[in-house]
Amino acid sequence: MPHEFDVDESELRSLEITDEERIERFKRAGYGGNVSDALYNLGVDDTILAQEFAPLEAGMVLCGRALPVKLHSQVLESEDDDPLQDQLEEGEVHPQRRMMETVAEMDDGSVLCFDCGGDMQPAQFGELSCNLAYQQGCRGMVVAGNMRDTQYVLEMDDFPAYSLGTTPNYYGGWIITEVNEPIYLPGHLTHYVEVHPGDFLFGDRDGVQVIPEALVDEVLLRVEETHEKEEDERDRIREGMTVEEVYDEFGVL
Repeated sequence: MPHEFDVDESELRSLEITDEERIERFKRAGYGGNVSDALYNLGVDDTILAQEFAPLEAGMVLCGRALPVKLHSQVLESEDDDPLQDQLEEGEVHPQRRMMETVAEMDDGSVLCFDCGGDMQPAQFGELSCNLAYQQGCRGMVVAGNMRDTQYVLEMDDFPAYSLGTTPNYYGGWIITEVNEPIYLPGHLTHYVEVHPGDFLFGDRDGVQVIPEALVDEVLLRVEETHEKEEDERDRIREGMTVEEVYDEFGVL
């Protein structure tokens, strides 16, 4: 079911900008706290992903339009063994290719989000796939499973990636079963967070959270307003305001 929030959609502001512009503006003004506060003030408090999601490298900032993908465990004898291939009807596109074609069809700025069904045996994504996705406009990924080839992923220009772990192991295997359909990722305040096509992801040192599609621009504008206000407060505090002056003027920080 769609995300729920406590505001009339007619009151929400929208921007005539591209997703790449949204990403740039979120990265300039956003951080986990002000994104979360904006969502909470709009009635959303159940879209923070589990703390176990970690970036490949500290300081990575993930932001972009969600492209949800559902994986399922599948025992494979080797990388060339793909039982699904034999089940495809003539002319039917393989789900992995369909995933990449969907990335290419979307506006630049997508984020691949993988629901791996709790399978932590294999690595579900590696560097060559990351490079192909990046060249088609993908700007990051969230994997509820493992990654591998991470030394080469880290050499990419700008591809923030969050996962539950890393492993060199491919054996065990998996298949893609759904592309661009709602998925469930482990949550922090809720057991699962539902991710819909069109939602936005924001992740930094504090964690990853989902911004429902209808709220993306409203959240961005609120984040920018908070950023401007806090920059002024920060400068004035550094200039030597007393405790009394801070709380009299700004209230609770």
